[in-house]
Amino acid sequence: MLMTGLTAFGLGLRVEGFAPSSYGNGTLAGSTVRALLREFGVLHFVGFPLDNDVYGNFASWFGNPEPVFPAEHQVPGYPQMRLQTNIRGLGANAGGQYWHADGSFLKIPTSVTLLLCEEAPADEGETLFADMRRAYEVLPDPVRESVTELQGSYPCRQIADRDMQRAVAMKTAPLSEEDRRRKLDQMSDFTRPLVTEDTVTHRRALHLNQHWLRSIEGRSETESAETLELLYSTATAASNVYRHRWTVGDLLVWHNTLVMHKAIPARAGQRKVTRRITIAGESTADS
Repeated sequence: MLMTGLTAFGLGLRVEGFAPSSYGNGTLAGSTVRALLREFGVLHFVGFPLDNDVYGNFASWFGNPEPVFPAEHQVPGYPQMRLQTNIRGLGANAGGQYWHADGSFLKIPTSVTLLLCEEAPADEGETLFADMRRAYEVLPDPVRESVTELQGSYPCRQIADRDMQRAVAMKTAPLSEEDRRRKLDQMSDFTRPLVTEDTVTHRRALHLNQHWLRSIEGRSETESAETLELLYSTATAASNVYRHRWTVGDLLVWHNTLVMHKAIPARAGQRKVTRRITIAGESTADS
């Protein structure tokens, strides 16, 4: 087995020659994999088996998978595995083309995301990752000191309602009125610190989301916008970002409190098909 860093600044680790023991010759314990994820933020497993049972079992190493909504985006027979493609009418299309951490609309956000590539585009279609620990650490001292006390506002119900209405209008998700109301009943508006702290390493990280995070509590609209712009520009600077070019069999695993990510659309005519599993907060990855 070969492990190499993905960046010169410490974000990400490529793992070659690994398969879960339930499938082949796995030589890493679950606790070791979780420790590596906490250290590097993103793990890239090369040539992972395209087997849904193996994939689902491996995901459970990180905690409890979250159910996929809406059901039409589920991989048939696997309600906690989402089909993500750029093929209209097949699974979830064109999601996440903005900087975000998965599950930010939840009071206890998604802890870990896994994404397995079934078909890879020849051009573009990459996924970008920003190191949120490093972003916090390179902030100017006065900004870093002040931002640790700030709370971000997440008006999730209003945003979710608008998103679902748009999805129905664009026919990207066949949601019934009952589905929409049930989803809204599960959501709430809340505030969340702009900075998180790892309970084990005590390293701090920014927590941002260009879609769900709309303002900063106690600051004017102008002040909020200026502060958030500074935080995003710092986090997404080229020197702080890893750009992943997909190949078939790539499995990426990332920790949503340590990194932020963004999907780049594939070039027109190029197919991209992936399967995503997300792990609920308070998973074993966070213990």
